[in-house]
Amino acid sequence: MELYLLNERAERIAILPEYESLSWQTNLMTSTANLKAPVRCFDDIVQARYLERSDSDTILFINKKRVVDGSTNQGSYLSAYDPVELFKRRLLFRTRDFREQSREEIIRRLIAAATSNVADMPGQSRAMGLMTGLGVVAEGDILDERLTCQMSWGTIYDHIESVLESYPVRFFSQLDTSSGTRRIVPTLYEGQDLSDEVIVSTSYGDLIDVEYNFESIDKRDTAVVAGSGEGASRLVASSRINLGVDYGELWVEANDISEDDGIEGNPPLTLAQQRQRLQARGIEQLHQQPCEHALTGTVSQERFQYGVDYQVGDRIGYEAFGERHDDVISEVEEVFEGQHSRINITIGNTYPTIRQIIERST
Repeated sequence: MELYLLNERAERIAILPEYESLSWQTNLMTSTANLKAPVRCFDDIVQARYLERSDSDTILFINKKRVVDGSTNQGSYLSAYDPVELFKRRLLFRTRDFREQSREEIIRRLIAAATSNVADMPGQSRAMGLMTGLGVVAEGDILDERLTCQMSWGTIYDHIESVLESYPVRFFSQLDTSSGTRRIVPTLYEGQDLSDEVIVSTSYGDLIDVEYNFESIDKRDTAVVAGSGEGASRLVASSRINLGVDYGELWVEANDISEDDGIEGNPPLTLAQQRQRLQARGIEQLHQQPCEHALTGTVSQERFQYGVDYQVGDRIGYEAFGERHDDVISEVEEVFEGQHSRINITIGNTYPTIRQIIERST
């Protein structure tokens, strides 16, 4: 992997051929990096605005630079974060009503509002340099779900975070060079359910030096989902996931699901289509139940690789000591120190808890 320093136009101005340590952390809502390089690299670092990796189209905004040339400590240091965090510096100037709009469309409009001029700032451009409109990767049911909400004064980033909170959707920046012009694209990635395909297991030698903690809680494996209507005319469906428990039932209100799909001009949904939507809602709610599992250990790269077989936001499975569970990857930290490297991943929705950390050697 090579690291490149970029100027304010996202053009490469230097390569960091060597660095003493690098920690690159990727979360659902942002990414950060902290790097230490030789003192001689600081001349290039001081001119840089962005940090780029050769093995990814991810780009980070450099916000801290420091050089130390002392008798006991020498080195150039930088810290960086995902440019989507620049939306923390942008305000929503007026109340906006979002009626029956998808999560994707709401976020798209919020990003557009971050760069649109307002009457309160006459003559000033609010353009954000290289930032473009929203990009979407692997859109699914979560991003397509329609919401009705109102958003008022506050930062654009906080509003976007409120729309995505508790869902396995990653919000990050990509560097787009396809048009010949280097642009930064705020991007949404809705995680995939890979729990039947990617299963790290002690029995296959994926996990060594394992510490596993399990706390039994009142968790249900069956969802009873009720749609619109009243009494005997109300459509009810059930969903089930395999948790190894005996028919613990979870009641789910889904009054918003009816024969009307909310899109003007579309034909009414059939009973089969309504039931399918109710069952999907039940699966979603079952997966969001809080659960306390903790597994730490070292995972080999032989069978599954981060960035190839799974990404942040994907759901994967794990097996240890006869227990089988699955959950969402909410954080990955890549650590490089000299010739050694490791990857620490956090499996588990950070809302309401982080379940376990797996330390991987590469």
